[in-house]
Amino acid sequence: MLSNRPSLEGALRRNRLDGAGLYFGRRGRIGPVDAERLEAFLRAWVERAPYLRMGVLPAMSEGLFDDGRDHAVDALLGDRFVDLVVDDDFVIPGMVQSQLPTSMASKQACMKASDREAFVELAGRHGLRHEGMLDGPWTLALYRVPTFGRKRTPRRVGLLTGIGMRPKDSKRAPPPEGMTLWKNPKWDIACCRVAELRAPAITLEVDAAAVERALDEAQRAVRSAAETTPRREMMDAAGWTDADLEPQLYIRLDQPDDARQGSAPG
Repeated sequence: MLSNRPSLEGALRRNRLDGAGLYFGRRGRIGPVDAERLEAFLRAWVERAPYLRMGVLPAMSEGLFDDGRDHAVDALLGDRFVDLVVDDDFVIPGMVQSQLPTSMASKQACMKASDREAFVELAGRHGLRHEGMLDGPWTLALYRVPTFGRKRTPRRVGLLTGIGMRPKDSKRAPPPEGMTLWKNPKWDIACCRVAELRAPAITLEVDAAAVERALDEAQRAVRSAAETTPRREMMDAAGWTDADLEPQLYIRLDQPDDARQGSAPG
């Protein structure tokens, strides 16, 4: 819980779209502002366009506004970046490498002139000071907040890159060099870690260039492994082609009461 005020907690969750994960948006600062004005603004932004895929995500520590005083917080005006993409053949969630630049461009184009005007108008109406929220740097950031539907906050939010496969296929060949196997009930993912956000931190900025480099390194590792006999036999048995070797980005959540790690946000 980020606030003992149920109404503020609810407003924060509604603006966090699908909960913990990787987001992309304009980074800025809100405040100093009190809990009442922050809550009113967050609710007004959602109510104006409930299906607009851009949320205001304050990077708050637990109980920050419970002291009744004004506070300023870092924030992101953005959208979830890694959505679940289901491959009909392998049912592996993630974002493939080739989607990265297209996805970033589409998020940047999401905010229209009318949305900017509405943001300024609502901020003025609620006495909310904002710096950089409309013209700040575009940022990739991991957020560790209550997950959608579960109402729990994960201890860790990890950004991984690798390649997924069905468990029966992964048994036929070891992971590519430098990767470890992350096992979920429905799939196995050979992956390496790009970044990890741990409690008690709320957010972690992720360098987009570092993500690109990690994907390139994963691509080289996967392509190299595909030249080995066990991996080629696995590909033949699974019906894979070279087009199925593109690495993906994944989000891994570690829930506080889950003995099993690896729940994917949805």
